Amino acid sequence: MLPGLDIKFDNGNIDTVVSTADGVFGLLASAVAVVDKFELGKEYTVKGMADVAALGILPDVDNYQLYKWLKEFYEEAGDGAELWLMGFPKANKPSDWFTADVVTGKAPAEKLLDVSNGRLNALFTCYNPVAPFVPVVVAGLDDDVALAQQKAQLLAVNYTKNKYTPLFVILEGFAFDGDAIGLTDLLLGEDNRVGIFIGDTEKSSVDPVTLGAASGVLAGRLAMIPVQENPGAVKRGALATLTAFIVDEKVELYDVEALHNKGYITFRTHERKAGYYISDDPLATSIDDDYRQITRRRVIDKAYRVAHNIASEEILADFDLNNDGTISPFYAKTIEGNIERAIFNQMTSTGELSRDQSNKDDKGVIAKFNTTLNVATTNRIELSLKVRPKGYARWFDVLLGYDVSLNN
Repeated sequence: MLPGLDIKFDNGNIDTVVSTADGVFGLLASAVAVVDKFELGKEYTVKGMADVAALGILPDVDNYQLYKWLKEFYEEAGDGAELWLMGFPKANKPSDWFTADVVTGKAPAEKLLDVSNGRLNALFTCYNPVAPFVPVVVAGLDDDVALAQQKAQLLAVNYTKNKYTPLFVILEGFAFDGDAIGLTDLLLGEDNRVGIFIGDTEKSSVDPVTLGAASGVLAGRLAMIPVQENPGAVKRGALATLTAFIVDEKVELYDVEALHNKGYITFRTHERKAGYYISDDPLATSIDDDYRQITRRRVIDKAYRVAHNIASEEILADFDLNNDGTISPFYAKTIEGNIERAIFNQMTSTGELSRDQSNKDDKGVIAKFNTTLNVATTNRIELSLKVRPKGYARWFDVLLGYDVSLNN
């Protein structure tokens, strides 16, 4: 085995009832090539609708869905947001994009990840099959959604492990039939690197018919906010879109709580507030998973990246040992301090991690070496890294009543 580094995610501790590019995402999309401008299977970087226009991507019958996704992304994120794009033939399904080739052993999506050299934090999908298309609906969604979910989770887990590049994937709840009761309960799963978005900015029956979801809105909101912020935070303000539907029904008339209770991401409204909001940010896993929210996922993934930037410098480095072969306390404290300082400077000090305000020495992070290992015989060092997450007011209880003696 080559000398290297392994970082494992420690789970089950929250009891839930180098500067990184945090909002850089990739889009995998069904598309039609544009001669001399836009090739399928080739990676592109865009930073605004001017770049989209330069690629010849227009809201025509060929690339309507792709154009719509990009337009809604930039309406939310604003010009300047870096987005990586790769188009695929319309005959391909999203599950194909995450399926490893039998010859190379790599999935098509990995090309975009590899070329970005670790910049991408998430992948989104935009599926637009050849018309006319008749979906095979199973459990309320096109049957390819479940397969894509399984393969996307596998790719994300393996890519994190092998490339030290953690990421998550947001799939469209494609061809949702409108029946929330029949949907698969995502809270019964374990896919904490995949989420499914349901809802669109257009009715599904309009021409051209759209069976996908407006996940570009979610991607745009995530691109503009820090990693610890929930994309549905009301204080951030309403989404840019002025319309939102579940199939053909306005969001405000649909039971979005039924979608939320099964672990899906969707649109919602708030009483006496104008506009539409993201409902919440769950991933397809159980409520007791520390990483079941996109916010938790993004925060721990950023800590992973920061820690890797520091720890990777120590591969094959030499250091002093004690008489019993254990690691030198001086070396251990040095590396612990370097990692804690990096995470504090890049995360805690910017409000991405919690800190005990009553303790001036609290950094919101603790790094601790296992000083009992005999490094002389194993050539292995182990470090425990813990970070303190932010809290979120998902439920706010207010006790309201009369009291005539308020000033007493």
